[in-house]
Amino acid sequence: MPQGSLQNEPVQTGRRRDRADPARASCVLRLMSLFRALLTSIAWVLKLRSGRQPRRKIADDPRVLVIRRNRMGDMIYTLPLLHALRRHFPRCRLTVACDPLGAPIALSCPAVNEVIVLESSWNPWQAVLKNAAHLQDYDWAIGAKGGFDRRLAVLTRLTNAAIRIGFERPSPHPSSYYTDGVPPPDESRQEHQIETLLRLLKPLGLVNPTPFSVDLSLRLPDSAVDFATEILAQSPFAPSRRYILINLSSTAALKFREGDFIALAGRLLGSTDFAIGLVAAPADQDKAREIASCMASPRIVAVETPGPLELAALLQHAAFLITPEGGAAHLAASVGAPALVLWSEGPFKKWHSRGRKHAFVQLEPGEATISVERVWQALQPFLTQPKDEIEKIWAGLLEPPTEPDFMD
Repeated sequence: MPQGSLQNEPVQTGRRRDRADPARASCVLRLMSLFRALLTSIAWVLKLRSGRQPRRKIADDPRVLVIRRNRMGDMIYTLPLLHALRRHFPRCRLTVACDPLGAPIALSCPAVNEVIVLESSWNPWQAVLKNAAHLQDYDWAIGAKGGFDRRLAVLTRLTNAAIRIGFERPSPHPSSYYTDGVPPPDESRQEHQIETLLRLLKPLGLVNPTPFSVDLSLRLPDSAVDFATEILAQSPFAPSRRYILINLSSTAALKFREGDFIALAGRLLGSTDFAIGLVAAPADQDKAREIASCMASPRIVAVETPGPLELAALLQHAAFLITPEGGAAHLAASVGAPALVLWSEGPFKKWHSRGRKHAFVQLEPGEATISVERVWQALQPFLTQPKDEIEKIWAGLLEPPTEPDFMD
């Protein structure tokens, strides 16, 4: 082949691409327009069926819907947003729509009036339509997630709320979903999920350039408190009331092995007088019982908690918690319990637990597992707490320190 033809080939390819780009862009615009029209049509049908007209300009009593999908930890770090809405709109009717795993936390948030558990289906988009039909009674709807999520955006659009807020990628075209789209934060900032979600309050005029407040408080139901009272009246907790909890479960891949938990529990039994309660997710309950049995000590026992709120009630009075990253650490933060968190993977700055008395042992580069020795050294400040401080924690006498608000 002549050299000239080789040199000309890239130019010809580039010209063909240039000619195709405008046509492709036009096609994308037409598809977006059709999609927007489809959403509008479906939303209109849902609005006619509901017979309720949302209100946009309203001073102090809006009907507010917050949609939060995913797990328990996601809901815990939505609590500051819910508390902020209640604080600034005390007469609002605040509803949370969430997946089943987040429902116990939403139900225990004192800021919330009502919780709707979202239904699943054989097809996720069919579930969106089914759920949207039950979410038509709101003036404002907030799709709460740390970035743009199309399924959440569609569900928020189909609520027909007059004000619809959520994260959306910058675009020169009108949004198909939100009346008040919020640009997602720069990923390079590694911002915590709490601060990210609080950005969604900006269209409501609430966010100022002052430190964010973090209110993770829950109001535990009497059933959870009664469960904890019954457990703590039994051996080995009743004689001393000084106890710690060790959680064996995490949604992340564990880098602290079963044998490491046994070795750590052995050190604690040999050098302290704490009672030890082993807690775990339902799938790990047998492991907790086996470890407690193999320790052969009257001061260690497996505690089977029916749900997260019962665990939270036990955490309220524990001297501290030892746990891998995940839901138990977030629960400890919500009830003010001290914790040592073993962090194996994932974006630490974005998802670490935000308890005021939380410390962390992170997997170091090149480490396959977190060593027992490193965890033991990190535990020393917890083990040297004055006894009267531990007893105050158990009695619930310590008030959490206040933090500056981020609103006017």
